[in-house]
Amino acid sequence: MKQLCVKIALAVIAPMLLAACACAPAGAQDYSVDFGQKVGPIKKLNGANIWARMSNSRGNDALRKDAEACRFSTMRLHDAPLDNPGMRLVDVQHIFGNESADPKDPKNYYFTQTDDYIKQIVDAGVTPIYRLGTSIEHSSNSYYAKRPADPEKFAEICAGIVRHYNKGWADGFEWNIPYWEIWNEPDLVPQMWDTRDWNEYCTFYVIVAKRLRAEFPDIKIGGPALCGPKLDLINQLAELCKKENAPLDFVSWHCYPRKPSDILDQPAAVRGALDKAGFPNAELHLNEWHYLPCGFEGIQGDLDKKVYWYETPEGMHGYVSAAFNDFVLTRWQDTPLDMANYYTCSSFHWGMHDFYGRRRVTYYSQLLFGELVSQSPERAKTVDPNGSVALLAGVGEDGNGKRLLVSIYQREEKEPIEIALAGVPESGAVKAAVIDAEGFRETEIQYANGVLKLDSKDSGVYLVRF
Repeated sequence: MKQLCVKIALAVIAPMLLAACACAPAGAQDYSVDFGQKVGPIKKLNGANIWARMSNSRGNDALRKDAEACRFSTMRLHDAPLDNPGMRLVDVQHIFGNESADPKDPKNYYFTQTDDYIKQIVDAGVTPIYRLGTSIEHSSNSYYAKRPADPEKFAEICAGIVRHYNKGWADGFEWNIPYWEIWNEPDLVPQMWDTRDWNEYCTFYVIVAKRLRAEFPDIKIGGPALCGPKLDLINQLAELCKKENAPLDFVSWHCYPRKPSDILDQPAAVRGALDKAGFPNAELHLNEWHYLPCGFEGIQGDLDKKVYWYETPEGMHGYVSAAFNDFVLTRWQDTPLDMANYYTCSSFHWGMHDFYGRRRVTYYSQLLFGELVSQSPERAKTVDPNGSVALLAGVGEDGNGKRLLVSIYQREEKEPIEIALAGVPESGAVKAAVIDAEGFRETEIQYANGVLKLDSKDSGVYLVRF
């Protein structure tokens, strides 16, 4: 009798279960967003390098407005002269041109052009990151990319620069620029340094960092802006800072990855090394990054290869690169990374605009992320177990302004992406911005029964506004 009841029950329930499964949208159980569940703020990792060009004024207003529209969180000033030929910007030798002069005399500094450059950034509501040192040199000789002959004097000059921008010295400002980075890529010889003896840089860093901390206790001092997360070099610097009681408020490094895993695993490794070295509060700054599927060998040497990787839709500046940008900005949310700076916001060969000032499609990836993090800063719960699709949802501070960023990077599946929705009306029409192989466009998408269905793409980005 008991077995008969079980068989009857199964006979009744089984068709109901099959019907329920048939009604459930295929794939909707894999992706979901619940705008009613907030899980914390979205990290403002959308920093960049090199503000909009100032020299050769034609078209620069448009470049500046584009930079402002991206709502970058921070702007690192490294390499600013490279996008502004003929201008004396940022680099220590451009501001203090006479090595034999007195660094305590304000008359020996030239700040005017850098003042104007930084003012544009501050006026846009973006936080500058000042790199103390020089821009990279790809010249036949190293003119400035070498150890300062007198580190103590160099430290005094740096103190004068900080004093000008944060304390009003020498007809300066009180901008309270928080981040001051000591040099750039001293592990890159000869383009940025003149010796492979790492202790030389560490000693130099300690001299400058201690001098700045003595006069400016509230700023954040760091470096070394390595070419990669080289833990042995980071450990050596941290060890000397510990021994000499020198500040190491943030540690910075760079990455030009071929694929997401190259860059997404790095913050955890650096965090672990710093914690072990006794710097658990040191911030992590990945302050140069750019998608480079061909590696540096693809853009060096052979002209045809260089042109291909610069211009192809699958290359440095195409739709795949744009998808990569938003994909890693999303995945970084769940890492210990504190700051990231895309290379670059500018209009030279690494920039979001080409030489003529035309927008590359990568510009729109920064534009969309900037819209999300500024207009919908409270992160909502998402589920996205598929490795090629990343979801990042946000809600405005008033509970409105619900947005969903969907980043698709090299997805092989051909079926549409179906996302289960909660916290919004069950059905409706939404405005969406789309980046794909066809470029950038605004469109409208209908959704129903609590499921948003997006067309399949190999790589692309959707910003859906509910």
